[in-house]
Amino acid sequence: MDDFSLILGEIGRSADRHEIAGRILVGLSGGADSVALLRGLCELRQQRGFSVFAVYVNHGLREAAAEEESFCADLCRRFSVPLVIKRVRVSQCGSPEAAAREARYQAFREAMGETQAETLALAHHRNDQAETLLLHLMYGAGSDGLSGMREYHAPVWRPLLHVPRDTLRGALTILSQDWREDESNGDRSLTRNAIRAELIPTMEKLFPQAVPALGRAAEILGTENDYLNDQTAAWLSAHTPRSDYRFLAVTDLQSLHPAMQRRALRAYGRSFGLSLLFQHTEALLALLQMPPGARENLPDGWHALRTRDRLHFLPPQPIVPAVHPEDLQAEPFAGDPGNGLRLQAMPEGLWKSALLRTRQPGDRITPFGMQGSMKLKDYFISKGIDQPFRDGWPLLCLGQEVLWVIGVGASERLRYRPDADYQVFVIHYSGRLPDQL
Repeated sequence: MDDFSLILGEIGRSADRHEIAGRILVGLSGGADSVALLRGLCELRQQRGFSVFAVYVNHGLREAAAEEESFCADLCRRFSVPLVIKRVRVSQCGSPEAAAREARYQAFREAMGETQAETLALAHHRNDQAETLLLHLMYGAGSDGLSGMREYHAPVWRPLLHVPRDTLRGALTILSQDWREDESNGDRSLTRNAIRAELIPTMEKLFPQAVPALGRAAEILGTENDYLNDQTAAWLSAHTPRSDYRFLAVTDLQSLHPAMQRRALRAYGRSFGLSLLFQHTEALLALLQMPPGARENLPDGWHALRTRDRLHFLPPQPIVPAVHPEDLQAEPFAGDPGNGLRLQAMPEGLWKSALLRTRQPGDRITPFGMQGSMKLKDYFISKGIDQPFRDGWPLLCLGQEVLWVIGVGASERLRYRPDADYQVFVIHYSGRLPDQL
């Protein structure tokens, strides 16, 4: 079997595995890898019903980019492939490689929208996978990074991920198809290029099958990582709040294996846009062992607060959720005065005059069973209500008098009196409480 037939077979098997069909956008750079992928998909499009499009991203960083763009345009015309050309500006902040990658993928996303493509096909191959694993290993990545690139992670499809680089170039030789070499690939000051040119050849002298072995390792770690991610997602589903607040119960976290603790913290942060690096995760784990009141700074203006029972994730701007009057329903009293949590008996006059709101300066409550009033802040402290919850806790109030701290306790004024000569209602609260899991 020649190299091009091998490539066609690999693309077809990968398409079957991942049920790839319809409109496919190829990330075309003009290099051998992406040209081989484009030629393979063009060869298979009639048989499989693919609609093939291509996108070329000009980063404006190299003089050769204009000639590469022209080459890609000619190639696509030759094979009747609609080509989208994207010219991007690369941020000068941080790593140039990372900035170029972000600009490139943003261009890919835009091109997918313009072509209405369901799948983005990229030409990463087995050698790229080995380089990625080694790069991430040197950076101290966990199993997420050591899993390398995935063959399919919607909408990105890498059908050549198990194909060696030499096979792709061999296929183009068979087809008498030229390509363009990116001169920056020879710059060994770039870490990935140094890995490709220096580290991997040294490894192959020691163990000739190093590249496929690294690919197998990434595949094994990827499968195991998927399982652990599923376990983490299931745990978070059962242990995260249903309110607008962000927190985890300390005892729940401490009951997990340290490996799962790290995963839970990182995955939970990702769920609301907080990206935690290793040092942040370790600082949060240390916070679990500290006394209540301890804090830790996190990225993007967030910080963590350890209270007696919870680890809170506090955003730069405090959360004050709205309360909704429709969460309160009144029914005629039928003998159950309630417990001050979700159900509470209340005289008709108070019910019709009371207002559902959150706390305000000067609020006071006369706790159930007591005669004198106290500041609401002191009441919250006595009931163990964490500081981040207090400004958003639903209250039923008459002016500055708090009649009911919903879910916590009622005022002495709401004590049910069987001999009362006024009508009594039973009030039920159906909304979410700040600490609700």
